[in-house]
This record gives sequence, C-alpha cells and structure tokens, in this order.
Amino acid sequence: MFLKNSSTLLFSLKNNFLNFLIFLFITSCSLKPLNFSENKISIFFEFKKNPLNYSLVQELKRNFFLINANLANSKEAADYIISISDHRLGKFLEATDENFFPAVVSLDYQLRLAILNLNTKNTKEIPIFTSEDFSYDTESILSNEKQVDEIKLDFFTKAVNELIIFFSEENNVEQT
Repeated sequence: MFLKNSSTLLFSLKNNFLNFLIFLFITSCSLKPLNFSENKISIFFEFKKNPLNYSLVQELKRNFFLINANLANSKEAADYIISISDHRLGKFLEATDENFFPAVVSLDYQLRLAILNLNTKNTKEIPIFTSEDFSYDTESILSNEKQVDEIKLDFFTKAVNELIIFFSEENNVEQT
C-alpha cells in the first residue's frame, strides 16, 4: 500500500516538475500568443441596418475583451472605424433526391470589412468568404435552420479571429 502511494506521489511530482519546466521555458523565451496594446482601443461600426449585420456586430462586440477594445459612440471618439459591406448569406440547392426534394444545400457567406485607422489614416480591407454544404432534412425544417445558425456562428467566429489577428499585427507595427 505504501509503495503504491509513494509511486503515485512520485509520478505526480515528476508531472508537476515537467509542467513547471515547460512553463519556465515558454516564459523565458518571451513567447506570447498575441500582442495587444495596454490601452483600450475604441471601435466604431458603419453598416447597413439589417438583421445579418446586427447579429455580426453583436458577436464582434461580445468578443471585444479579446482585442482589448470598447465601442465608440461616434466616429470622432473612435480609434478605428470598421465598415461592413458585401455581407451576404446565400443558400443554394445543389442536389435533389428521387422525389425532387432538396438533398444537399450549399451555404455561402461573404463579408468585406474595411478597417480605417484614424490615427494613421490607413485602411485595410479584409475579405472573408466561406462555403459549406450540408444535407437537407426534409422531415425537420427546424433541424435545417439549426444547422444554418451553427454555420453562421462559425462564420462569425472566423470574422472575430480575423479582427484579433489584425489588431495584434497593428499593435506590433505601432510598437516598432
């Protein structure tokens, strides 16, 4: 019994020591996944008023903590202006079954973000496009809509990731 407990304890100590060495190595190399400004940046959104744009902006605002940002009340109070254009969602029937009911649906998302840095007056355009196919369930329309919503959230996550990368790179440029 004692031997079994001591071997478990020894394994636990080895595991903790190994984790400590890995942590020490990473911190000594100054590796950071992303580099953001210590100061919060303010962002103002310009977009056509429609449900698709509203849902995208809500998702972006929900993830502001990832890029150390807050929402500006006006263009004048903002550091960056993000213009949303060419934001489209397309559903296309790709195949039918033997009864000519939809069998495969292609869902295409397209978005163009134009980010204007008001300090440098530089504009960067980020086009985002994705297409995904899914089987259409003729028995459950709600199931199909749920799949569409999941694909839409995946696309929004892709847009958030693009902004995270952009603002991390933007901060690296400002520091040099």
